[in-house]
Amino acid sequence: MLFYWKYFNFYVVVIDHDVDKVGVKIWSHFMFVFTNSLIVLILKFMRFKNIENKNTFRFFNYKWKKVPSWGIQTERIYRKWYLKRYGFKSQVDLKKFLKNKKILEAGCGLARDSKFFRELSKNSSIYACDQSDIALKNSKKIHKNLNINFFKQDITKKFEEKDFDLISCDQVLHHTPNPGSVLKNFNKILNKGGYLFIFVCAKKNIYRDFCDDFLMSYFSKKSPDKLWSFAKECTKFAKTLYNLKSKKINFKGKKYKNIQEYIHYNLFRFWYNPSIPFNLSVSSNYDWFSNNPRYSQLQILNIIKKNLKGYKILNYYKDDASISFKLQKYI
Repeated sequence: MLFYWKYFNFYVVVIDHDVDKVGVKIWSHFMFVFTNSLIVLILKFMRFKNIENKNTFRFFNYKWKKVPSWGIQTERIYRKWYLKRYGFKSQVDLKKFLKNKKILEAGCGLARDSKFFRELSKNSSIYACDQSDIALKNSKKIHKNLNINFFKQDITKKFEEKDFDLISCDQVLHHTPNPGSVLKNFNKILNKGGYLFIFVCAKKNIYRDFCDDFLMSYFSKKSPDKLWSFAKECTKFAKTLYNLKSKKINFKGKKYKNIQEYIHYNLFRFWYNPSIPFNLSVSSNYDWFSNNPRYSQLQILNIIKKNLKGYKILNYYKDDASISFKLQKYI
């Protein structure tokens, strides 16, 4: 690879001396197109193996031990984002929507959705499931007075509980080895006229996606401790850049608060939010690199179309980090 880069650099020098500025610009454009095409080609044939299901469980069990307060301490930020992604103007709108429904939070973790739902709707039947014994133990302890029905369930397997009016699977589906089969599972336990909220992480660009895939593949073979240490160093660097207090950045039609946010969304994952404890920012970066397959809009739409028949899209939301759908079953 280095030989070819030197080869082309040699010709850039020759042309710079032998042709006019127009020729240099043409060559520069060619090199830009060639370089990007080459990267796309490499990525097309390079396949990083996804973490196996058992490894995903192992990394998340570690996380729930490390930050049992994650759900509570990120509550304010998360709730505002949840409303926006699923098309609710306010908590009052969501409260009206939840009334008298049988609700499942699928892959509940520390059950922050279930807590949110219970606070807004006292008369709904709320169920929360997860494959992690640690997550369920912590959730039951934290929410012991909220009348939430917890049960252990791998959402890739057959459900015993059924007849739900709403299934919220938020920030979970992309962690499963086959999202399409999970959607089929949900379809079997969702009532006609019922609602399905789903979220997947969004693809960014070839540079950021390459870094993500490489690091996820690398850490799939390492211990959770090593990944946590790496996430901590990433977060320290993110905090350092954030503390530069740089000006807002406009880049290709998008606005970023500062240089840290720009790099985070375009080049390298290192999330940082000064409004929450440092360890929770670390946890977010740890979560990401533990196994976060990303999807384009077209990819997730194809998965929905292939595996869910008789559904309509009520709300679609996309930002730099995520893609969310609010679906309703009409057959």
